[in-house]
Amino acid sequence: MAHTLDPQVYKSQVNAVYRATVWLGIITIVEVAAALVWMNVFKDGGGPRMLLNSFFILASLLKAYFIVGEFMHIRYETRALTITILAPTFFLIWFIIAFLWEGQEWLNNKADGQFIKEEIRAPHHNGEQDSHGESHDNKAGGH
Repeated sequence: MAHTLDPQVYKSQVNAVYRATVWLGIITIVEVAAALVWMNVFKDGGGPRMLLNSFFILASLLKAYFIVGEFMHIRYETRALTITILAPTFFLIWFIIAFLWEGQEWLNNKADGQFIKEEIRAPHHNGEQDSHGESHDNKAGGH
């Protein structure tokens, strides 16, 4: 079964791929430039690192949008299918952020001394047992 494409539709699809590729290249160049500028401005590794990390996260999400939309053809699917694919992805990202946030709070509490150390102890038995499960307690068996 042959699929025929109108030359104009084919040309618009090729242009869309080129446009997405150019945007991906521009975003990547800006990311690399930002990292190099950051390394040269803050040679000791200081500075507001959260700002740089936030920029990288946003740039990565923007690149993921172009990749998923154009190269995985999600942009051309029905709305219901698009939501079915993107909603779990959104919740996965949300869970990762929530777990990282909670882990950071645990780390902060531990560093501040607010962490309560729980001791793990073996359960207390009235009588000891040997490897065969027989009790050696005089009260238990009356041997």
